[in-house]
Amino acid sequence: MRFAKWFAPLIVGLLLIGCSSAPEKAPVPEPTDAEAVVPEFDNSALPAGPITRNPYLDSPAPNVSADVQSAFARAQRQMQNAQWSGARQTLQQLVVQAPELSGPWLNLGIVWVQLNEPGQARAAFERALAANPLNVDAYNHLGALERREGNFTQAQNNYEQALEVWPHSVAAHKNLGILLDIYTGDWPEALEHYQAAQIIIEQTQGEPNATLNGWIIDLQRRIKAGEGV
Repeated sequence: MRFAKWFAPLIVGLLLIGCSSAPEKAPVPEPTDAEAVVPEFDNSALPAGPITRNPYLDSPAPNVSADVQSAFARAQRQMQNAQWSGARQTLQQLVVQAPELSGPWLNLGIVWVQLNEPGQARAAFERALAANPLNVDAYNHLGALERREGNFTQAQNNYEQALEVWPHSVAAHKNLGILLDIYTGDWPEALEHYQAAQIIIEQTQGEPNATLNGWIIDLQRRIKAGEGV
């Protein structure tokens, strides 16, 4: 079994938590009957061709000992139970035991975020990327950290790097869209990334996301009204 896939369930779950910790968008007005349809989407933020898999999950599988797998499973349980101090201790031991693995560094960074240690979290995310530059989740979490710290340029760079690695990352498109919409006021580009995320969701899940659809309609309305910064 691939070690990357061993990490996948926790990473996916924690990525959703990371997205939920993103800034809450202001409630948007209910669309009128004429607006309550899926708008036509611009796919200029997406490359031509079919939706691709996350390349991190397809990267070569390292050899992983039973001890490492056991330690990661223990850290996973601790994180799922919000036992952040225990998870920190487990993961700090794990990254000493297997520093070449990207996943433990990523999860250690997530733990440091929960412990309100942004400097330690940043260092852990950077180690995750040094171990495997294909770790899209590490770019997303590092971008979210920089956004919370007010480093909007660095946040944008990380989200854009995530999209260079995997152009079909819904999380990266949404995170970048929120950054551009709420924080930097680049509404046209924000709209492109909201739309890109919706296209991917539609093609992979068979139907659009209602919340994201509301964001798109609201932003289109604001752009048309010339309310930009």
